[in-house]
Amino acid sequence: MWQAPERECRLTGLQTGQRGAPSGSHFQLWPPQVSWDLGAAGARARVAAASLTPAALWRNHRLFTITALVSVLPRFVAAMGFKPALFIQDSFSYMGEGTHLSLGQLRPAGYPILLRFLEPFHSLLLVTTLQHIMGLAIGAIVYGVLRTRGLPAWGATLATVPTLFDSRQIWLESSILPDTLFTLVLLIAVAILIVRRKPAIWEAVLVGLLVAYASVIRGNGAPAFVVIFAFLLIRRVGWRVITACVAAFAVPLLGYMTWFHAAYGQFNITNSTGMFLWSRTMSFANCAIIKPPADLRPLCPENQPGHPTGPAPAWSVNAVLDARSPAAYLWDPGAWYLHDAHPGINAYNNHLATQFAERAILAQPLDYLKTVGEGVMVTFLGTDRSQSYLSDHFTVAPHVTTLAPYMKHDEKNYAHTTQNTHVHQPWAYLMFWYQLPVWFPGVVFLGVFLAGLGWLIRRWRTWGVYAALAWGIAFVNLVVPIAAHELDYRYALSAVPFACLALALSLNRTPAPAPAPAYPAPPPAAS
Repeated sequence: MWQAPERECRLTGLQTGQRGAPSGSHFQLWPPQVSWDLGAAGARARVAAASLTPAALWRNHRLFTITALVSVLPRFVAAMGFKPALFIQDSFSYMGEGTHLSLGQLRPAGYPILLRFLEPFHSLLLVTTLQHIMGLAIGAIVYGVLRTRGLPAWGATLATVPTLFDSRQIWLESSILPDTLFTLVLLIAVAILIVRRKPAIWEAVLVGLLVAYASVIRGNGAPAFVVIFAFLLIRRVGWRVITACVAAFAVPLLGYMTWFHAAYGQFNITNSTGMFLWSRTMSFANCAIIKPPADLRPLCPENQPGHPTGPAPAWSVNAVLDARSPAAYLWDPGAWYLHDAHPGINAYNNHLATQFAERAILAQPLDYLKTVGEGVMVTFLGTDRSQSYLSDHFTVAPHVTTLAPYMKHDEKNYAHTTQNTHVHQPWAYLMFWYQLPVWFPGVVFLGVFLAGLGWLIRRWRTWGVYAALAWGIAFVNLVVPIAAHELDYRYALSAVPFACLALALSLNRTPAPAPAPAYPAPPPAAS
């Protein structure tokens, strides 16, 4: 049988006696000898495929296999109990943009790109089923990474339980929302960096492309690349790998911004970043301190409809929990940007909002940090039993009470139906009972988050840097949405698998791989 020759891409030195090598030379950096090893990659692919057969999974990963199969049951119940899917207001704009793959000014188009591929089937059940598979894949990746790094099966499986069984994670997968896709894409990038001692250039390119895509799935995805870039520097992977990763991240993102510029005249991802940040400042802005110019005064909190007439009581828990949300300011029918010279969410109003937000943060930095800190605290301590859709619970009534005409139009075009979410019994009844005891408590989430930070600092010389990568992504996913707009627990859910991965890695007692050298060691001298 003919076999392809094995070829390996590597940078090697020229030994004494090689053609072109200077006499007495043992190592030469330039010119490199380059070849491409497809045989080794093929062998690794064959080994990986063999380890994923049902017999191999049952033999080597029985505990996780049983756990994952059991977690399919609540996902099936959710799919049967809530049809055609779960909706919030954002869901309909995603469907509208996914029908014709049009760029929106409010949100980036990463999720509509996926919806566009699925649009010919006109099935929201197909979308949510794919998202349930993504949820299972997130658990499988966390498990696989931890097993390759030496953790026992029970420890690796335990780290996947919050993702596999949390009722709010299943709620998110059942919704027409981008967050499950966002989490999976980022997790694949992180998994590559943790599993590979020194990423190859093609792997660095893949990581960069994945983070670039995550950045246009959710507008707050780009800060994750800062964490990844710092990890590559600390791991000393070499300038070629770092350059490849940065280029693979920047080029498609710049291409997307160019596309947006052609559509709206702004070199950006959206025209809403400043609007969201302005709404965040409404929680603390004081125009007596900010002293904005005349054109920004309509943006002051006291000039917004529904603004409280008096200050919030000091040290009041209820004042924190019941404070008017940034979203209430942003979507109020009387908001300033709906009635100015250029009404709507557009480049003009986004620029005004950005100016005001920057002035507010610079004038009141401590108040801004306090507001963000309160949002993080409420994420852990105030979201468990709330029945608000912001806490991601299955409810009898749909979250969108009545579908507006534009919602019906978008759903009709995408899925050929205008049905709102409705319950099917007995499945919905079973899901209501399931979510009562089965959720990932916020206090436990806080414990995992803080313990992961403490242990990664303690184990920095072994697995700490790998744990820091996962913990840093969890931190970004948790804090950036709150800092940029407001607390929404579906954003926090994307931090859970990374926080669990970070804690498990930091507790790992197997030896960690040493940093890879930037260049190969010189060959030994000829005897």
